Amino acid sequence: MSRVFIIQDVRGERRLDEVALPLTVGGSVQGDIVMPGVPAEAVIAHIALAEGHAYIQSAADSEQLFHNHEVLTGSKWLKSGDEVQAGDASLHWQVQGDQVFITTRQRVAAATLVPPDQPPPPAAPLEQSSIAPSRREIPDVVTVSSASRGQRKWRWAVLAVFVVLLLATAFVLLATPMAVIITPAPATQSLQGFPPPVTVGDRLLALPGHYTITASLEGYRPLQETVTVNRGGLQEFRLQLEALPGRVSIELEPPVAGRVFVDGTGVATGADAITEIPGGSHLLRIETDRYLPVTERVDIAGLGQAQQLAYRLQPGWATVLLDSQPAGAVVQLDGEQVGVTPLETEIMQGPHAVRLSLENHKPVLLEQDFAAGAVVQLQDIVLPPADGKLVLSSVPAEATISVDGVFYGTTPATLTLESGKEHSVRLTRPGYQSLDKQVQLAPEEEQALKISLSPEYGVVFVTAQPADATLVLDGKQAGKATRRLNLTARAHTLEFRKPGYVSQRVTVTPRAGASKNVDITLQTATQARAEKQAAATPPTLTTAAGQVLHRVRPAGSFSMGASRREAGRRANESPRLVQLTRPFYLGAKEVTNGEYRRYQAAHSSGSAEGASLDGDRQPVVNISWDDAARYCNWLSKADGLPAAYRDSGGKLVPVVPATRGYRLPTEAEWAYVARKLGRQAMAHYPWTGSFPPTGKAGNFADASIADTLANVVPDYNDGYRVSAPVGSFSARPAGFHDIGGNVAEWMHDFYAVYPGMATQLVTDPAGPASGEHHVVRDSSWRQGSIGELRLSYRDYSRAPRPDLGFRIARSAQ
Repeated sequence: MSRVFIIQDVRGERRLDEVALPLTVGGSVQGDIVMPGVPAEAVIAHIALAEGHAYIQSAADSEQLFHNHEVLTGSKWLKSGDEVQAGDASLHWQVQGDQVFITTRQRVAAATLVPPDQPPPPAAPLEQSSIAPSRREIPDVVTVSSASRGQRKWRWAVLAVFVVLLLATAFVLLATPMAVIITPAPATQSLQGFPPPVTVGDRLLALPGHYTITASLEGYRPLQETVTVNRGGLQEFRLQLEALPGRVSIELEPPVAGRVFVDGTGVATGADAITEIPGGSHLLRIETDRYLPVTERVDIAGLGQAQQLAYRLQPGWATVLLDSQPAGAVVQLDGEQVGVTPLETEIMQGPHAVRLSLENHKPVLLEQDFAAGAVVQLQDIVLPPADGKLVLSSVPAEATISVDGVFYGTTPATLTLESGKEHSVRLTRPGYQSLDKQVQLAPEEEQALKISLSPEYGVVFVTAQPADATLVLDGKQAGKATRRLNLTARAHTLEFRKPGYVSQRVTVTPRAGASKNVDITLQTATQARAEKQAAATPPTLTTAAGQVLHRVRPAGSFSMGASRREAGRRANESPRLVQLTRPFYLGAKEVTNGEYRRYQAAHSSGSAEGASLDGDRQPVVNISWDDAARYCNWLSKADGLPAAYRDSGGKLVPVVPATRGYRLPTEAEWAYVARKLGRQAMAHYPWTGSFPPTGKAGNFADASIADTLANVVPDYNDGYRVSAPVGSFSARPAGFHDIGGNVAEWMHDFYAVYPGMATQLVTDPAGPASGEHHVVRDSSWRQGSIGELRLSYRDYSRAPRPDLGFRIARSAQ
């Protein structure tokens, strides 16, 4: 809590806080504290604080002052009960708790004693008493008694001298030589303590104990330091006077409020507009709300000296002229409305978002960097008409929607379409005839459209062995299996059954206007069991390093890449029809730093964005494709398997024909697991649903790294700024962690693009035989856009990255 100063003088009583110090002591005009009898314009002393302690300092041209009856030269600390005298006036300093009472009063002159005008009457003569002894009656012993008293006085004098000499000898024997060196040399200096030190030449002798050193010098804070003198040899006490800061007055034109920074640190400006700055060379910076900052290196005299600095401020804004077609658009600057067009306004320098909006029109957003002092004309900004909405439904539902050839999802859906233009809307659904409809919307119009689709049929000829097998069609008994079926042109499930045989299920999609043949031969239980045993492989493997791999048995063909209509699609994602015919194993998790350091003990994955990437359970990164391939060979050797890669001219290349050693997954294997394994439809994202994800779907660029990355997932925080320990998120698909997110992964394949391969089936692709780059799949903690987080996203590299690691794979046969 700060102290309260209560002043009582000829002006009455008033209270001040510590921030009001320093105070002047003087006459009624110049003095904060008025001393009686001092001329009105005079200043005789200053009272200030240093490190929380009050002190008084005489003014340069003041009359002689006394502090506790000692001449005041320089500065003296003020203590409760102190008195300061100036002529017939006195100032009393009294401290009670957090209150300081400062009282001034006029000293009353002593009364002058004047003797009477007449001399005193003569004294009456003493009368002889009859009982007063006569001189002759005084015994002789009186003479003897006087002599005896004289001898006693002499003995006491000798004893006193002896005691003084004894004490002096003891002081010399017990005292310690000491020297006090104060820099710079003070104007006044004292050393207080008991017994007081004795000066011998340029040294002091003092008994062991505590002493208080005080010193003062104009332009420096008063010094009061307690030192301890111990027994022993010479003790030196070197002290430094602290220079008072300079009292700097800063004038700004125009006169606006500003913030002052000295060498990068903000400093306060007092109520008197004085800023205290230490003496020396400093970097001064002045900031205001609307003007450009002022930065200058200044030399401050310090030592309490007054100094004045003046600066002319330059505007920190641009004058912006806005106009729109049509006029009357509402203008918002960084989300706050500033007027309507046409408009002239001032915009502070730097990047800003200017948004123009008008009823029945689309808003226009301008992001621009404005320069201070510039005049910017943003004229003829055209606001296009607002879109309309089409509320589209169909019977049956879940029909695919395309508008003007662009995919828009499935029914039911609400579509936002450009107004004033005719659009071609097409609905398609397997098993039903496609339907086209022309639609035109007005601005802000909402139109409902319900379309009924007509079914279409295809013929399927089914032949089953044994001939008496029965058919279950879409879960319903359909009688004898061998027959002709007239089915809607959509996917149907056909299950063939016969007692003693293993049932078999197939999916068939008829085509309108065309027939399809299905030939099925059922196996007996014994035949099926024998075939299964022949193809048996364990469902999981564990490596010598403790990593778990899961077996994958691909079924059917699938399409890699993405449709041109898919949001975020890149040019290298051309559709490609692929079929994997051989089972394989894929690591359940990405290879960690701890696992990799069993192979390369000195490896460090480093750090990124102020966070470590080197935890034992974090995925290993900052390794090249060759580093990952060499790790696979090392692991193959540890498990007694042939190497999957060989050295060719200092680079590793796949062994041909392929071995069963550990390797990197092919792009097709990774895509099958990521998008098709265990799913009825091809997955678009590592999570279920649309973009952006909800919950904690994986480790992507999120709010925790938005301070350094531009593209982050909106309203998403997975709890990790960089890579997370592997397996921190739910497995998708089952058994496989971080298929999407955490770190991107090296693939086995050299990089290539595959245009025109949408309908040409490719079996077990492993990429071209050579190339400059290798394929990189999977998103990472650095990526947060819709394009990068899709499972069809493809990348490539030939250099290590802080967000690029790998997982291992192995052929099952």
